[in-house]
Amino acid sequence: MKGFIKFVGTAGARFVVARQLRRSGGVWYELNGVKLLMDPGPGSLVTVLKSRPKLNPVSLTALWLTHKHIDHSNDMNILIEAMTDGSKKQQGEVFAPSDCLDGEPVIMRYLREFPKRISILQENTT
Repeated sequence: MKGFIKFVGTAGARFVVARQLRRSGGVWYELNGVKLLMDPGPGSLVTVLKSRPKLNPVSLTALWLTHKHIDHSNDMNILIEAMTDGSKKQQGEVFAPSDCLDGEPVIMRYLREFPKRISILQENTT
């Protein structure tokens, strides 16, 4: 497969996510060797591991968090662990807005050394 997009979960709104009326795992993009998971919400890791075709979180080249709402960010930390093979491999890149790292952070501080790089996304910039 050269490239594909897999909807790991499409749930939105608190009651849909809390009841898991639809999965809330984000979107997996794969193209030209890039493997990116965007907005890994609740259940993302489990859904990825059960997916067909098989998806391997250790093979991820990037994680992208658009904002800190729990339906988008819940599994971010465990997916950083998975992407870096339990911190054995410093690999991958994390893209996230600054408020996911500051104040009440979404991304735990101890995990920030695991990816090769964390890139801060700025609003209204290209």
